[in-house]
Amino acid sequence: MMRNYKAPTPADVEHALLQIPTYQLRRVFFEGLENPLWVEPLQRAGAFSNPPEPETTEDGYIRDTFWPEVTYLQKVAEEAPVEVVNVLLSLSSSRNAWLRRAVFEIGARLPVAEAVRLVPMLKEWAKDDNFGWRTDPRSLVTFATILLEGGARKQGQWLANVLFAPRSAENERRGALFELKDYWYEIELPRIVSALGEKALPMLVGWLVRYIELSPFFSVDDFSAVERNSIERVSEGEHFDPKHALIDAVRDAALARVASDPVGTTRSLLAGRRQLLYKIALYVVAEGLRRASDAGIVNSALGEVSVTLLSAPDSYDENLRAEYAQLARSAHAMGVHFEDELDSFIAAGFAEDIRWLTERLAREDRSEEEFGREVNRHAERNKHRWLAAIGADALSEDLKTELELLNVSFGIVDDPLDPPHKVTSWTGPNAFSSQERMAEMSAEELVSYLSALRITGDGWGPEPSHEGQGRELSALLTTKPLAVSGVDDVVAVLRPTYLRAILQGWSAAYKADLVLDWDQVLQVLAAVLGDSAQPEFEAEGRNHDDDPDLRYAKKAAIDLIENLLQTGSVGRVPERIVSSVAELLLSDPGNAEAWEEYEAYDHGANWDPLNAALNWSWPKRVRALLILAIREDSNPWQDRALEKVEVELDRNDKHGAAWSVIGEFLGRLMTTCASWIDERWDRIVGSDSGSTVAQQVVVTTAITMHRYNRPMYERMEDALIGALRAGESLKSGWRTTDDARARIGEWVIEAFVYGHIDEDDRLFVEFFEASPAELRGKSLSNIAWSFSRSKSVGAEIRDRFESLWDRRILHVQHAPDDRAELVGFFWLAKSVYHPVSWWLPRLLQALELEPSIATERYMIGKEIARAALEDPERSFQVTKRLLEQSPSGMVEHDLGRNAVPTVIARALDSGNSRLEADARDFMNKLGADGYHTLESEVHAVLDGRITINDVDD
Repeated sequence: MMRNYKAPTPADVEHALLQIPTYQLRRVFFEGLENPLWVEPLQRAGAFSNPPEPETTEDGYIRDTFWPEVTYLQKVAEEAPVEVVNVLLSLSSSRNAWLRRAVFEIGARLPVAEAVRLVPMLKEWAKDDNFGWRTDPRSLVTFATILLEGGARKQGQWLANVLFAPRSAENERRGALFELKDYWYEIELPRIVSALGEKALPMLVGWLVRYIELSPFFSVDDFSAVERNSIERVSEGEHFDPKHALIDAVRDAALARVASDPVGTTRSLLAGRRQLLYKIALYVVAEGLRRASDAGIVNSALGEVSVTLLSAPDSYDENLRAEYAQLARSAHAMGVHFEDELDSFIAAGFAEDIRWLTERLAREDRSEEEFGREVNRHAERNKHRWLAAIGADALSEDLKTELELLNVSFGIVDDPLDPPHKVTSWTGPNAFSSQERMAEMSAEELVSYLSALRITGDGWGPEPSHEGQGRELSALLTTKPLAVSGVDDVVAVLRPTYLRAILQGWSAAYKADLVLDWDQVLQVLAAVLGDSAQPEFEAEGRNHDDDPDLRYAKKAAIDLIENLLQTGSVGRVPERIVSSVAELLLSDPGNAEAWEEYEAYDHGANWDPLNAALNWSWPKRVRALLILAIREDSNPWQDRALEKVEVELDRNDKHGAAWSVIGEFLGRLMTTCASWIDERWDRIVGSDSGSTVAQQVVVTTAITMHRYNRPMYERMEDALIGALRAGESLKSGWRTTDDARARIGEWVIEAFVYGHIDEDDRLFVEFFEASPAELRGKSLSNIAWSFSRSKSVGAEIRDRFESLWDRRILHVQHAPDDRAELVGFFWLAKSVYHPVSWWLPRLLQALELEPSIATERYMIGKEIARAALEDPERSFQVTKRLLEQSPSGMVEHDLGRNAVPTVIARALDSGNSRLEADARDFMNKLGADGYHTLESEVHAVLDGRITINDVDD
C-alpha cells in the first residue's frame, strides 16, 4: 500500500535538480528519495534521459559507470510500476549495464501486465553479447517465471529460450554456448522447467537436440548416446555441466508423464531423432515399468511402448545396451511378452555386426576362412555382452542356450549392465577368474588351475591376461595367505607373474598380521632368488600382460625379506625363519645380476636416487642389508651385514640409489651402528669444505626423510654447510617440489625456534646470509605452514618464531631486494597460536614490502574478517591492500564469501569517522566495479543476519 506521499510541483523538481549538479550529490539524492510520485515529474524534467554509456579504457577493459538514478527506480518500482516501466522503455537504446541489470530486477518484481511491456526491449538487447551483463542470474530466471506463470506464455518461453537454449559459438569447434554460466544453469533449470509446465518436455528436447547438433563431433552418423554413460546418473569422471543438467531435466520431465501418457511421452522424446534421446526413452520406459511394478499397477499401454522400443533394430548399439537391457528386464518382470521381437532384434544386430566388421577390420595376410573366423568371433563377443546384459530370465530358450555356450567360450561377463564407457579409477588388466572363484578351490586345484592358464585372445577388447589374474591372486592371498599352502615347489610349475603375485600377497598379509606358511615362504624365497628349478616360460600376450622372467618376482622377494627382517618382526616370525632369511640375504643369490641390470639402465632425469632405490632390486638388497644390520634385538648378523653394505658402497653407483638408502637410515645407523658410522662419517656425509655427489645424496635424503632432531643437526652441521655451499648444483637424494637447500633451511629455523641454536650459529649465518632470498622465503613459509597445522605450539617456541619473523621483516626493510623472504607470512594469520595484535600489523608491513603476498588472499579471508572484530582499522587497510590486484568482477570471491562485507561492516561500526568514510567510499568503489550485492551484504552483517560463521574458511 502506498504511503501518504505528496506529489512534487514542477518547481520542486527543478529546485531539487539544481541542487544536485555532481555525481556524488545525485547519488545521495536518488538513494535517499523514496516518494514514488516523483517518477513521472522527474522523467518530464529529463532526469532519466542520459545514463552513461560504457567506455573502453586504455588497457582494453570496458568501464561501466554506475547510474545513481536507477537506485531510485528499483526502490519505487512496485509502488509505481506503470511509471517506472515508462521510464525504462524510454531508455531501450541505452547500453548502460546498471540500467540493464535494473530492468531485469524490476521486471522480476512487477505484475505480469507491466513486466510483459519490457519484453520488446529485451528482444532488442538479445541481439548483442551483453544481454545479462552484471545481472544476477536468479533475476533473469525469475523474470521468465513471472511471465510464464502469469499467463504471458509466449513471452516467457521466448525468454526461457534466450537463457537456456544452446547457441553456436563463433568458433565452431567450441560447440554450444549458454547465456547462463554452468553453475547457474544447473541451479536454475529446475525452476524454469516447473514454470514451463506441460511445454517443458518438448522445449527441453529441442534444447538438447540443439546441443547435440552444435557439438563439434556431430555428423550424419549419430553417436550422441555416448554423451552420457548412464541416463540414471552422472558417472564418476563425468564433469557435471549444462549438457548433463539438460539430460537430467529431459529424463525427469519424461518420467513425470510416462505413466499417464506413455505414447505421447515417448513420441516427444523420439521426435528429436537423436540417439541420446532414444537412450533416454529406453531408460524412462524401463523406470516407468519398474515403478508400476513396485506399486502393483499393470500399465498395458506402457508395456506396448516397451515392445516397440525393444523391437527397433537401431538399438543394437553398445552405447544403448545398458538402457535396452534394463528395459528388457523391467518388461519381463511386468509379464510383457517380447521373446519373438527379441530373437529378431539379436539376429538382426548380429548380422549388422558381421557386415560392419567385414567392411572395417584389416584383412592383412589372412585367408578368407581365417578372416571370417575373426569377424565371427568379434561379433559373438558383442552378442555375448548383449545377452548377458539382458539376463537369462528375459531370454527365449534358444537365446538362453546360446548364452550358456558363450559363457563357456568367453567366460562369464562381470557387471554386464555397466555402461561401455564407464569412467572409473584404473584397475588394470582383466583376470580369467575372480578371487572369489579362486577362494573356492583347494590349494592343489588353484596351483593346477594357474599353471594351465594361457592367453588365447586376439587382442580385441579387454582380454584376460596373466597380469590381470596375478592381481586377483595377490588380492586373494592378502586376506587368505594359506590359499596355496601345502603345495611343494610352486616355483617349478607357476609362471613368474604368479610367483610375483604370491610374494606380493604374502607381504600384504604379513603387514595385516596374518599367519603365513613359513616353510613354504622360505622355500619360495630361496627358489626365486636362486633361480632354482624355474622352467622357462615364454611371455604371452602384449606388453605388460606377462612377466618375461623372474626379475619382478625377485624384487617382490626382497620386499618380503625387508618386511620379515624389520625390528617389529620379533616374536611374529619364528627365529629359525628369521635366521634362514638372514642367511639367504647374506649369501648373495642373484646380486651380481641385479647390479648389472641396475647399473646398465639409463635412469634419466625423471628418477631421483631414492626413487631408484625403491624400484630396483640391487638397491633394495642394500636396503634389506641395512634393515638386517640395525635390528635392535640380539643381532648375530650385524657385522656381516655391514661388511656386505660396504662392499656394495665400493661399487661405482652412478645413480646414487645405495647412497640414498644410507641417508634414509642414517639416524638409525647413528644409534645402532655407532662405531661403524663414526669411522666412515666423513666418507659418507662430507664436510663444510666440500662434498661429492654421493655425499650430497646422503645428506639431502637424510634431512628429507628425518624430522628435525638435535643430535642429527649437531652431528651433520658441517656437512649441511658444505651442501649449502654447493648451491644450485646440490644433488637431491629425494627430489620433492622444493629445493633441497630449502629443507636445510627448515632444519635451521626449527633449531632456532626450539632454542637449540642462536643467531650466531655457523649454519644459521650461512643460510640467512648466503642463500637466495627466494630460498629463505620458502623455508620460512614451510615452517609457518607446519605451525598453522600443529596441534600445539609452546609459548616459548612461538615467541622465538615471532622474533625471527620480526628480524626478517626488519632485514627486508633495509634490503628491499630480499622481499621474497616474506612471501609465506600469510600462514601466520592461519595459525591460532599468533594473536591478531601481533600478526595483523606485521601482515600490513609485509604487504607493503612484498605485494605478491596478495596472490594468496583467498587463504586468509576468514582470519581477516575475524580480526576486524578486534582491530577494524588495520583489517580494513589489509583488505584494501589485498584487493588492489583483484581482477574485475572477482572481489566477492577473492577473500571468500562474506569476508569483505564483514570487514567493511566492522569499519562502518567502529566509531571512527575517518575510517567510516573510507569504508563507505571503498564499498561504493567495489560496487561500481561489479560487486553489486556488497551494500546489502554489509547491512546484513550490521543487523546480524551474516555472522563470522558465515564467512568461508
